[in-house]
Amino acid sequence: MKNMLRSGALLVAICFVFALAAKADDIHLCAAGSDCTTGSVITISSGTTSATLSGGHPGLIGQQLFLAVLMPSTDKSGNWNDNKTSLWSLLAPEVDCDKNCKYPNLNSAISQESGSGTGISALSFNVTDISEGSWLFSGEYIPLPSEPMGTIFMAFTEDAQGNLSSVTPWSSSLIVTPEPSSLFMVGGAGLAGLLVLLMKAKA
Repeated sequence: MKNMLRSGALLVAICFVFALAAKADDIHLCAAGSDCTTGSVITISSGTTSATLSGGHPGLIGQQLFLAVLMPSTDKSGNWNDNKTSLWSLLAPEVDCDKNCKYPNLNSAISQESGSGTGISALSFNVTDISEGSWLFSGEYIPLPSEPMGTIFMAFTEDAQGNLSSVTPWSSSLIVTPEPSSLFMVGGAGLAGLLVLLMKAKA
């Protein structure tokens, strides 16, 4: 009986550890000219207040760091509403980046939104950015504003001339979703396993 209870408790603990590990990701940066398009956004709960920023290369330290905030709209009323408009041209100060402005396009942002489980069918985004000052070090914590469900957070840096030098790939961008159902589902699976063990012990 004691062994079964120990096994059940261990199963629950393992499930919660894996669920928490899945949430413990952070925002990464990659060179603006490289392929930043792969992967999917990381879901975070609406109560998340900060993220760690890592990646990039030593040359980025000291550059101006910004957090891009993309709030979805179910119609075309958002200021980012067509693929001909660069995301970066909507930010203030306007980013100077030429060829590096190709990522991301509106269709890829809409695709990330639809695949994240928010239930929002976005047609456009209201885009703003927040200056975080100089990027101090890899692993630095940056605050996340409280934004509605479906909001996507991306980080980017600019050099002294205002050129876009790094940007977050989709695989390290964050999106606000409902309370982390994955945590409850995985934890619930562990609890269900414990109940089964208890029922077998009584039989």
